Amino acid sequence: MKASCLFLLITLFLASNSAFSKEAPFQLKDSAFLIQSCGEAIEIFASQEKTGYLAAYRTSLSEAMRAGYCIGVIEHFTEVYVEYCGRSSGWFEHAKSIASLELTQQELAQTDAHRLLEEYVCVQ
Repeated sequence: MKASCLFLLITLFLASNSAFSKEAPFQLKDSAFLIQSCGEAIEIFASQEKTGYLAAYRTSLSEAMRAGYCIGVIEHFTEVYVEYCGRSSGWFEHAKSIASLELTQQELAQTDAHRLLEEYVCVQ
């Protein structure tokens, strides 16, 4: 009994340490991830228009998570900065403009996701 409890505690300790040692998957400054995520959202919803509800069955969990990240970030940004940005035209249009960006590696390194959101989500 003691040996199994000790084994369980050691396993939990090692699992929690490995979880904390990994880099967080969603970084606010990661503009490349935001562009990729918005591309996933556009692909999923564009294929849904063509194939109906079958798009949900052909979308992987990681693609869905990235698409959800894009949608959530845009929705949250427009909600929080509504006074600064004005009225939003909807996440889909914003996601299309972000996904269509073609930035070099240097531009991606110099631009954070917040800046992209300010430029492509806010209606000036």
